[in-house]
Formats: sequence, C-alpha cells, structure tokens
Amino acid sequence: MKKYLLVILCCVLICSCTKKYNEDFAVGQNEEINKITEQRQQLDESFAKANTVINLKEKENILGYIERRGWEMQEKNGVYIQITKNGNGKIINDSDIVAVNYDCYLLNGQRYGSTSSQTDTFFVGGDTKIPFGLLSAVKNLRYGTQARVIIPSDVAFAVSEQGEKINQSNTLIYIIEIKDVKVK
Repeated sequence: MKKYLLVILCCVLICSCTKKYNEDFAVGQNEEINKITEQRQQLDESFAKANTVINLKEKENILGYIERRGWEMQEKNGVYIQITKNGNGKIINDSDIVAVNYDCYLLNGQRYGSTSSQTDTFFVGGDTKIPFGLLSAVKNLRYGTQARVIIPSDVAFAVSEQGEKINQSNTLIYIIEIKDVKVK
C-alpha cells in the first residue's frame, strides 16, 4: 500500500512540476515574442526613416540636374516631365497600347537603353516589363508627343523587371517619342 501511495505522490509531484514548468516556459516564450516584435517594429521605423532621407536626397539631385540644364519640368505622380514637342490625336489612357521610341540614361549620364532601331510597344494599364514611372508619364500624352521624363528610383523599379539589370537606386532619364497609340 505504501508503494502505491508513494507512486501516486510521485505522479502528483511530477505533474505539478511539469505544469509549473510549462506555464513558466509559455510566459518566457510570450516575453521573447514581444521582445522580438518590438525590435522588428523599431527596425521597420529605422528603415522608413532611412528611406525618407534617401528619397529626399534623390529629389535634391534630380532638381539640381533639372536646374543645371535649364529644363522646365513638371512633377506628375512622382515623375518629372517636360513636353518638347506637342502631339495630336487621342489622349493616352490606361486602356491603350502605345509604341514608343526612347533613349534612356542614368542621372550620371551613363546610357541605359535605346529603341533607335525599333519601337517598344506596351500596355499603359500595367505592363510589368516597363518601369512604373514611364507608364505614368505617357498617360495623358498624345500621338507624336516628344518629352523628357525623369523617373526617381522609387517609381522606376516598383513593377519593372528591368530593375534587375542595374542598381535599383538609380534615377532614369527617358527621352521619348510616342509613335503609335491603339485601344486595347
């Protein structure tokens, strides 16, 4: 009988210790999770502040570039644009497919791309092969329009697959001509 009582007493003791251990472990885990969550929030806030500083510095560089060249550009949806030759015809919108000739440069003058031998055709409503800023820039232009477009890095590569080819912190400068406009 004493053996049974001893076994039951040991079981009760083990169970109560295990329960206490599990409760303490759960409390410790919750504290650790809270600590990690707080650290992540602080890190996210730091990245957001750094991003703001980077974007402001890039904007200063763009405005200085525009001023040095004497260009009169307007900002539209985060993109800088200057019409150098007015076009005619229908205004381009999201439902259109456009054919564009362009030369593209980085802000440092390095050539990025060109369509000198052919036109580049894309859907204005969201072609993922085209930098988001360029899609935004061609909206409301017309067939035959020629323009200068400066696209900051935060809208140049938001959707573009071309972002893989060069550093994603680069500003793009496009010299474009709208060669054709078709309704999709």
